[in-house]
Amino acid sequence: MKYLYLLLTALLFFDFDNGLNESAPLQRERLYYRKDKPVKLAINNNLSHAKGFQCDSVVGIDYIGFEGEHTYMPIGKSGYYISSIKKTKKLSANQIVRLNKILGSSKTYENPSIVACYEPHLAFIFYRKDEVIAQIQICLSCAQLRSTAKIAGNSYGDLINKAAINEFYKLTNELGLTN
Repeated sequence: MKYLYLLLTALLFFDFDNGLNESAPLQRERLYYRKDKPVKLAINNNLSHAKGFQCDSVVGIDYIGFEGEHTYMPIGKSGYYISSIKKTKKLSANQIVRLNKILGSSKTYENPSIVACYEPHLAFIFYRKDEVIAQIQICLSCAQLRSTAKIAGNSYGDLINKAAINEFYKLTNELGLTN
């Protein structure tokens, strides 16, 4: 009887297709900020995507920006990158214009999609003179974003609509970011 109980218990957690039960929680490495290659931060909370601001470059980031209920920007307050960055890609001048147009348009935030997961996997870092001047993290699954620079409506985060989600997907596909 004892062996039958052990066998049944083992079968509950075994999926004959791939060896693991997909409903069992996946274990992953805890997030931390790496202590190598710090960048200089010059975050300016008065910057506004709606008004536009100058930057030398923007880097798109595919990463895991959450752990449980906590969310993390790709670069922490000490200037170190988070450990969960999978891929980075520098945007072209045209892509930067498109990104700022999406973020700065009040239409992006009209009739938003509403879902409540907020598990950001996409981020953009804005640089000027080799300093980080702004960061934005985006969860396309629940149509939310948070930014260190003001977005349209003079806030630092908001819900976005389906059209904006589609534009972000087009941009991430061009960049080769999986999100």
